[in-house]
Amino acid sequence: VPQHTLGLLQGRRVLGTRKWLGESERHQDLQDLLPGIKVYGVEDHHYAIKNAHPDAKKNIKYSEYYKLPFKNKEIDFIFAFNSIYTHNLRHTVSSLKEMQRVGKKNYVVVASYENEKEKNAFLNWTVIGTTILSKKEWLKLFKFIGYKGDYYFSTAKTLGLI
Repeated sequence: VPQHTLGLLQGRRVLGTRKWLGESERHQDLQDLLPGIKVYGVEDHHYAIKNAHPDAKKNIKYSEYYKLPFKNKEIDFIFAFNSIYTHNLRHTVSSLKEMQRVGKKNYVVVASYENEKEKNAFLNWTVIGTTILSKKEWLKLFKFIGYKGDYYFSTAKTLGLI
């Protein structure tokens, strides 16, 4: 999460996706770092909820990312860490739109590449990555659907694969 964003989250409602919230150290880190923060999670696999840290489990809902079980603008900040690109392009687009519907501010980490070497390294590494686009393609997609949130490109290089 960008450092400039953290200070804005104290006492706010934060939503994380895919296992990120359920890991005890991350859940506790947020609680320690930002007293009063209300942390929620959305998980699209029952296994992750079942095995989540007990303190986090009570705030994790089972749902697809493209059908978030929250009201419009109910969440102050949504953090989607390497989760939405595991769906097909249609569901990835729907997930980004849902994030904008539910979240006042959004931050998404997506799988990306700049050249064929990076693309091939990422594809050879990922097991569940489905929507892996070039940085230019992601930017075009964000513009096309009107995504206004922050983003980060996770690449083979940033993952230390090349």
